[in-house]
Amino acid sequence: MPSFPVENAYPAVATPSVGDTTPVLSLFDLTGKTALVTGGNGGIGGGIARGLAEAGADIVIFQVPGEKSDFAATLAAETGRRVDVYDCDLLKPEEIRETVHKLLKIDSREIDILCNCAGITGGFIPVLDETDAHREKVVQIHFHAVYSLSSLLGAHFAKRGKGGKIINIASLAAHRAFTRFSVYGPIKAAVAQLTESLANEFAVYHVQVNTLTPGWIHTPLSQKTVDNPERSKEIVDSIPAGRWGRPNDFKGVAVFLSSAASDYITGAEIFVTGGAHST
Repeated sequence: MPSFPVENAYPAVATPSVGDTTPVLSLFDLTGKTALVTGGNGGIGGGIARGLAEAGADIVIFQVPGEKSDFAATLAAETGRRVDVYDCDLLKPEEIRETVHKLLKIDSREIDILCNCAGITGGFIPVLDETDAHREKVVQIHFHAVYSLSSLLGAHFAKRGKGGKIINIASLAAHRAFTRFSVYGPIKAAVAQLTESLANEFAVYHVQVNTLTPGWIHTPLSQKTVDNPERSKEIVDSIPAGRWGRPNDFKGVAVFLSSAASDYITGAEIFVTGGAHST
């Protein structure tokens, strides 16, 4: 039991050992679940959204307001799952609260899984050239928005008494002091620590919170680096797996952390780096 009082509004929920009675492959089935994926139109978020949909989950995507993408329609057509998109500017705390309220209260959606995947380019600025505006933007998107959504959806999970799953995204830069990543790296380290704090407090509500830590992943945010032959070769040479990661490399591990298969795993950090973190 937790070392702190459990509020009456959020009664404790026992964590079942479903492995005792459920065949192993069925543990990974997400049929009947709904996942909220921020930044789910592409990149790592898109890979995770696709994996969860292929495992049976319906998907809700929070996107930058006005973003033009056919990803949701394509994902729905290819998987047969319901895929909805909500505009939400994660730079605005009040808009985060309003959008979650609309999703849960006005539209009466029930969310089972939260994947905090939205991100912006956070590096490549020397410390001496860093600006308040850029630093605050990185911190808001990569930490404050993650905190707010985890709190809001955590309350949703706790109140309904059915448990839930939260997946946060850290970075290899949280473990290595890369040059020109003086804001992004420390903030991603803070996300990993936040995950452990949330895992500690939410466990009593049968809510598991875990971190995925990407290495060098080929997404639109890393395209400029991929297109630099010399730098790209340096990176690939540093990865034991011998290649850039891809968004679809996150499908399986995201399904695992979103499913009953991981009901006794919380506060964990899983590296999706092709071994780069161990070199």
